[in-house]
Amino acid sequence: MRTDDRIVAAAAGRNRLRASDSDRERVVDMLKAAFVQGRLTKDELDERIGQTLASRTWGDLSALTDDIPAWPLPRLVRKPARPEPSPPAHAVVKAVACALVALATVSVAGMPGMWTAPAPTSMTANACQVFDSWSNPTYQRISMLSEAEYYAGNGTDPRLAGDLTTLQQAFKHSEDYGGAPQSLAATQQYANQVKADTAQVSSDCAVDGY
Repeated sequence: MRTDDRIVAAAAGRNRLRASDSDRERVVDMLKAAFVQGRLTKDELDERIGQTLASRTWGDLSALTDDIPAWPLPRLVRKPARPEPSPPAHAVVKAVACALVALATVSVAGMPGMWTAPAPTSMTANACQVFDSWSNPTYQRISMLSEAEYYAGNGTDPRLAGDLTTLQQAFKHSEDYGGAPQSLAATQQYANQVKADTAQVSSDCAVDGY
């Protein structure tokens, strides 16, 4: 049997496995996230949630999420099709005036005792915020770890990104998520690993000041 044939046969075998309540809950979470991101309409969300609750196998659930990414995708920046015309002279004067006002504001804000504008939230901070929400047992969803990993990968702390990747893998195994059934001892081992990796990510965020 060719390698491609073996892959198809293995996938077909997994698709026949019976889905658990936690499997269906994870798919519902993915569908809700896709709705918030604008990937599904309200009618599509309602229809797919109904189909999810009625699904009996992994194959049924997979068919409902095949067209939905498992992590946030960066937005594409489109370049203008043609060069924009040069601004009129009065617009240039206005822009220079605004720049001078902004420079004066920054200079004053930098003086002792004066108000300064808060810095924008960084990608690393976003990663730690999502991780902090995931740490609440009520909200522990694999999609949240994927989101935190995405932010961390675009942030300023590569160690945090690596530790989040390790934590996500351990969490997948501890929940027996999307893989072949495993022994209770293996599940417990991964659960202990999740605790250790969670503590490490918390330490990373504390070092970064979050």
